[in-house]
Order: sequence, then C-alpha cells, then structure tokens
Amino acid sequence: MRLNTFEGSNNKKSVRVGRGIGSGLGKTCGRGVKGAGARKSAHKRPGFEGGQMPLKIRLPKFGFWSPKSDVTAEVTLNDLNRIEGDVVDMAALVANRLITKKIKYVKIVLSRVPNFNKKITVKGLGVTKGAKAAIEAAGGSVEVAKYITDAAERLEASNKKSAAKQQARIDALNAAPKLRPAKKTAEQKAAKKAAAGK
Repeated sequence: MRLNTFEGSNNKKSVRVGRGIGSGLGKTCGRGVKGAGARKSAHKRPGFEGGQMPLKIRLPKFGFWSPKSDVTAEVTLNDLNRIEGDVVDMAALVANRLITKKIKYVKIVLSRVPNFNKKITVKGLGVTKGAKAAIEAAGGSVEVAKYITDAAERLEASNKKSAAKQQARIDALNAAPKLRPAKKTAEQKAAKKAAAGK
C-alpha cells in the first residue's frame, strides 16, 4: 500500500500536449500564438502585468512601521498619582493597569496640565527631561533604565568610531606626497608653439 494509491489522492495524470489537433492541445499546446507566453523560457517576475503599471506601484505608500511600537507605551506624569507606594517600575505599572503585560518599554512623559506632587523613585523606565525635572522638584529620584544607557553608550561608541575613521582619512591625505607635474623641456615647449602656430 502506498500513499498515491489512496482514493482521492493527487494521482491525476499529466496532460500530454502537442499530440494532434484532435486533443485540443496540439500545435501551440495551449500557449496561444506568439508573445512572451509562447516562448520556452517565459519566466515573468512576480507582480509583472504585461507592461501595465503594476499594482504594487499604483497603490499609495504608507511609510515606515516599527515593530517596536507594539511593545512600547507612554505614561503621563499625572497617572503616577494612582500608584500606591514610593517605587514606580514595570511591575507597579502593570499592577495598577497603566500598561499591559506585553509592554517592554515605557517612557514617562510630562502631562499637559501637571498635577503631580508625590515623592517617588522611578526605576527601569524612560523619563523625558520635563518629567524628570517635575519628579525631582517633588523630592523624588530617577534611575534611568539600563536599555537607555546601553543605547547611549552604543551611540557614543559609533560616533567615536566614525570620527576616528574620518581623522584617519585626513591623516592619510596629509601624509601622502603631493605630486607636481614634470617640467616641460625646451624641445617640448617649442613643439607646442609650433603646433599652435599651425
């Protein structure tokens, strides 16, 4: 017993084209007359519409979409008044239903109408400059998240590397000898004057 012997299996016989006009698939073998589709190697790229403007170009573009936005959230400073306790971290935000469990990155932003005067300690969260100033003015403190400090370190290292490469290029250009064109001999100058006179 084999899988291809089961009833209903894909054991349909392949169509044999080019076996006489009576079969309906003789001569051109169902490919029509002339054109790209009638050739042996008529491999069209995906989305090709025969020269017509493809659908992928006709449709408008919608810009960039970051997958990180699904796991990122913002919490206003006034929302922190609802948190009981002095420490504000990811666990406290989830417990007070300010964010969901799938959120991995949080940034605390300043409210349009600031109404915050609670002394808290922020740990492991991103904080804007205005929100940080308001928290410190209320007597609190902010411990910046590790992923933010790591990103700042990576950016600084990248800038240093780029500056070092640029300086190396400048040093290489300055160290290279400046080549001047060789002086022409009297014979070459005379030949040039003679050519100009002609």
